[in-house]
Amino acid sequence: IATLKAHLGKIDDSLTRALCWSAAWDMLRDAEISAADFIDIALAGLPGEDDIATVTIIANQLVTAVEIYSHPTKRDSARLKVGNAYEAMVRSAKAGSDHQLQYARNFTSFASSAEHNDLIRELLDGKLAGLKVDADLRWTFVTALAERGLMDKAALSAELLKDNTLTGQLAHATCLAALPNAEAKAQTWKSLTTAEISTSLREAQIAGFQRALHRPLLAAYVDPYFDLLMDTWGKKSYEVASKFATALYPTFITTQETLDKTIKWLDTTGKDGQAGLRRLVSEGRDALDRALKAQARDK
Repeated sequence: IATLKAHLGKIDDSLTRALCWSAAWDMLRDAEISAADFIDIALAGLPGEDDIATVTIIANQLVTAVEIYSHPTKRDSARLKVGNAYEAMVRSAKAGSDHQLQYARNFTSFASSAEHNDLIRELLDGKLAGLKVDADLRWTFVTALAERGLMDKAALSAELLKDNTLTGQLAHATCLAALPNAEAKAQTWKSLTTAEISTSLREAQIAGFQRALHRPLLAAYVDPYFDLLMDTWGKKSYEVASKFATALYPTFITTQETLDKTIKWLDTTGKDGQAGLRRLVSEGRDALDRALKAQARDK
């Protein structure tokens, strides 16, 4: 582990680096190393990684390491640490490079300080030399600000006027669902569970609803999720029902209580449920069990 932390970023051979990245991730998922160790390894190797696909993969893995596998008492400090590292990479990346673009996009997942929020605003305003802020990237920054309560509905409406395309409308829907208040979550939940909406709008709303930073708000939807599983599966199309079962599983409420509720549902209410539904819920149970073991390793 110490060797990876010290030397991963200095390995020239891309295949060797890929093997090291893969090994580190597998060890984290199997609770053989702590989330803190994985984060240190990743942050040591990222600045020297020239393969942009790998940079993207590691960023996604870091999100999981911080938000799912870190021990709850260490989660905030882990997020801040990764956010600081990404801020440094954003500011030092070659202007106009793919790395600059990817670092800027990934940075929004970890922003957790006033300085980080200021940088998001700078990025949105196009103040980083070389970074081309197209409509898609702009919505990434807007969503990050909305998620943190730094943009209200009026500001989001103004953003929609700048990009009132179908893509812009869906991004706007994500932002509304990502607002950090109970009203926004309740409206989104009602839409997802009672309204007849398009697949693309459903996906956009779920993306805004399921936000790791909103754990206290999302905790209120653990019981309703289990209460609606059987009814949703029986009355909705497979596409809608399977999306509900997987995408709205309480992924970010990584507690023993959530695991116990999942097991209880499988053993009682869902005992005679269709095999397809039971399989999807069982996959959620297994992922949560893995997360709890990883969190225990990270104490």
